[in-house]
Amino acid sequence: MKIYYYKSAHGNFGDDLNAWIWDALLPGFFDDNENVRVSGIGTIITSAMPPAKKWIVFSSGVGYGYPPVNFGDSSWETLCVRGPLSAEILGLPKDKFITDGAALLNTLAEFTPLSDAERKGVIFVPHHHALVTGQWEKVCQQAGIEFVNPQSDAKTVIQKIRHAKLVLADAMHAAIIADALRVPWVPLITSSQINTFKWLDWTQTINTPYRPIVLGSSSLREYLRDKSLCTYGEKYFLPDSDVEFAVKYFRKQRELKNKKWWEKYQQLTQLALHRIPNKAIRTVEERFNLNLNNRFIDQASSMLLHAKSRPGFLSEDIKFTNNVERLLNGIDRLSKCK
Repeated sequence: MKIYYYKSAHGNFGDDLNAWIWDALLPGFFDDNENVRVSGIGTIITSAMPPAKKWIVFSSGVGYGYPPVNFGDSSWETLCVRGPLSAEILGLPKDKFITDGAALLNTLAEFTPLSDAERKGVIFVPHHHALVTGQWEKVCQQAGIEFVNPQSDAKTVIQKIRHAKLVLADAMHAAIIADALRVPWVPLITSSQINTFKWLDWTQTINTPYRPIVLGSSSLREYLRDKSLCTYGEKYFLPDSDVEFAVKYFRKQRELKNKKWWEKYQQLTQLALHRIPNKAIRTVEERFNLNLNNRFIDQASSMLLHAKSRPGFLSEDIKFTNNVERLLNGIDRLSKCK
């Protein structure tokens, strides 16, 4: 039985924790047998999932397209999915969603939540895509807030979250893990690529509103990239959206992206509106030693300081404990699937 999860070429802590959390939860249980696969933590229920004789779904989510064509037949066993939006899209009953499986970090001795007196400081964890054209480390330096690289070793990032008093979370798993370790968190938006559907899928499971603070761009290249996202289907942030609208928008976008012409259109549009302009600006900056980002860094720093002043969200203990108990029951059921 083999764990399946998304592996970024450059690393991403929210995905990378799959490499060891399952062995910590069920020591010696998993192997490299690809005939039976378990879909783990992440937005991974898509048509890109590899074939297997048996699939077991545990706390995975929907967020980017269609599931495999045979999803739900006798070769699939869904123990639970991440949230109610994933369940609705997959046609599953309400008792099939719990919450994101990263909440189980709370049950591991290595990540026991610390007391308030043992925690200090404010950290900012951006989405890994924000590193492509952003200047967020410089923004954090100016704001006096610790920058945590989401592409760093997963345990290192998680310990940073565990020891913080407040987590400013552009990366959704920064908020999920903060909540699991009982650290207040503030949801942020660095670009329109931040996925409202996914955030609502999770926040609905902890009875917490999703009210992100929009930081804006941290560089000229990031600003231009953000403005182009809607033209090639990567605008996922839906301001002031409720669940109903998020589900409708997801279905509409999914249908559009399934058109025969979409892939070619997306490639050409992304090339013309993002890749070429991005390369041109970077070349000009380097050749003429220009700094075109100060205004963006100043504005983003001001917004980050505003976010730092917020009290932060934290799910109620009783709801969180109930979710963890249900996840543990799911782990027990998973242990009997082999």
